[in-house]
Amino acid sequence: MGSNGTNAGAAAALSPRLRRGPAAPAELLQFARRASRRIALPLVGAAIVTLLVGYPLLSFLALAVFPHLFGQGGAGAAISLDGFAAALTGYNLRALFNSLWIGAGAAVIGTSIGLWLSWLTSRTSLPGRRLIEAAVWAVLLLPSYFMAVGWQLLLAPGGLIDLPWLSGLMLSAFGVMVVLGLKGIPFAYLTLVAAWQALPEEIDEAGRVHGCRPLTRLRLSLGLLAPGILAAVAMIYAESLSDFGVAATLAAGVNFPLATFAIYAALDTMPLDFSLAAANSWLLLGLVLPAVWLQARVNRRAERYRVVTGRARPPRRRALGRWRGGLHAAGVALVMALALGVPIFAAATISLVVDPSQPVGWGNLSLSHYVDVFRLPEVFGALFYSARLALISALGAILLGLAVTLALMRPSGLTRLLDWGLLTIMALPGLILAAGYIFAFNQAWLPLYGSSTLLVMAYVTGSLPVTSRMLLGPVGQQHRNLHEAAAVHGLSAARRWLRVRLPLLATPLMFAFLLTASHVVFELPASELLYPPGSPPLAVALIAYLHGFNFATEAALQLTAIALVGGAVLLLRFGFDRLVPRGWQRRALEPAR
Repeated sequence: MGSNGTNAGAAAALSPRLRRGPAAPAELLQFARRASRRIALPLVGAAIVTLLVGYPLLSFLALAVFPHLFGQGGAGAAISLDGFAAALTGYNLRALFNSLWIGAGAAVIGTSIGLWLSWLTSRTSLPGRRLIEAAVWAVLLLPSYFMAVGWQLLLAPGGLIDLPWLSGLMLSAFGVMVVLGLKGIPFAYLTLVAAWQALPEEIDEAGRVHGCRPLTRLRLSLGLLAPGILAAVAMIYAESLSDFGVAATLAAGVNFPLATFAIYAALDTMPLDFSLAAANSWLLLGLVLPAVWLQARVNRRAERYRVVTGRARPPRRRALGRWRGGLHAAGVALVMALALGVPIFAAATISLVVDPSQPVGWGNLSLSHYVDVFRLPEVFGALFYSARLALISALGAILLGLAVTLALMRPSGLTRLLDWGLLTIMALPGLILAAGYIFAFNQAWLPLYGSSTLLVMAYVTGSLPVTSRMLLGPVGQQHRNLHEAAAVHGLSAARRWLRVRLPLLATPLMFAFLLTASHVVFELPASELLYPPGSPPLAVALIAYLHGFNFATEAALQLTAIALVGGAVLLLRFGFDRLVPRGWQRRALEPAR
């Protein structure tokens, strides 16, 4: 009896394990399904970045050491450092050194002006400060070669203004540095304006209580802004090194070589020197990476600069005196005249003048050049072609950017790898990525070179980091309860996307689409290297007219494109406000009305 009781007790104790035994395969299957869903999106994102970035970039950079990779370049040694030897001598070494000190000077200029403008708009009551922010956004959206070409049209021999001292100053290496510094102002401004607004009022009050002079208090404030300042310096330095628009226009016009133009020159010669171009790219990346390292190092030590607490009070605006306010307003007007006024004035004047050899007057003005923009197929065709590519690329960037954003929301090792890939795209000069596309997609098994498809792929890849970063915040703010509630009410996964998730993302998707499309229309590096023969995009046509000394057509086409793109953006924005339901336009975390 006892034995039977013991056996019964043992059986009762083992029965849960016995019951769990048959269910183990089902549990394993459910676990496998959850794991596959968790890594599916990161795998897709990593595959996209590998195809669009990793494969072309590594294939191209490998040519610096393996010049005959995939049968490229004919006979010769399998491994060679001749590309690096050529890159470290003569023209190429001078171009690399020029990029180094020009980038450093542009970073100082752009950060200094951006720091000052952000202080004016966030900490003072200067009248018209909202116009400063609008002008900064205009500088950000306009391509760099627009500014460079404006100075060339204004001061070149036979230009609008005959001032030898000003021409000698701006049509030189100093002018290249100034233009790149002016183009970098928005990066510093947008980085530092939020930092100024977050600096508590107690910091300045403590300085006053301890009798610190105004310059001492300013120095203390700048010390607390060090992460933002160094981030701005790093961004402008990296952007200046990777810029191709100024290198191909103003710098090339004054025979001042820069590294990006040296890469382009190696790819524009016959026969193509891929090995030299790849070696130049390695050296240029070697100059860019320290800036990325500096920013990462500052971010790791950012806790020492944390001064915002629950008791912190927002800073109050300082009223500027009459004379100080006037001096600041004059300085702002001068900066905006140099960054926007000169290019717009030069392009508008050149495009309206009938005979450049005659003085500018009412009898010498005409709209004939603007008529030619719409009348001549080769002129309007470039604008129409870029507009079509911009729409397709913006849609592709939105779809891939949303997929990558969802992948970034899944924490895993693949997600970190994907994030590093996106950061690589942001730090990578666009010309190097475009050069990688020339080689990687010109193989027998993937012959895309010379087609619009490859150009669209390059546009989408260049826009992917910004698009995914713009969507990361709005996607992350969507709580899982929204999707669970929709599932409880019987909505399928597709219906949850169409009726819950996408409506909440309508506004950020619209802004990402407009930003990507307006950027692609004027994109130069990928356009210059990858456009199909006989179908030049807008940026390539503008540079061709400039190099052909057809300044009037170039200026008219440039201003027409800016007007059409600006009008399209305003029209789409107006249509979004009027046609899209109000509930879709409601921003995240905005209280319902």
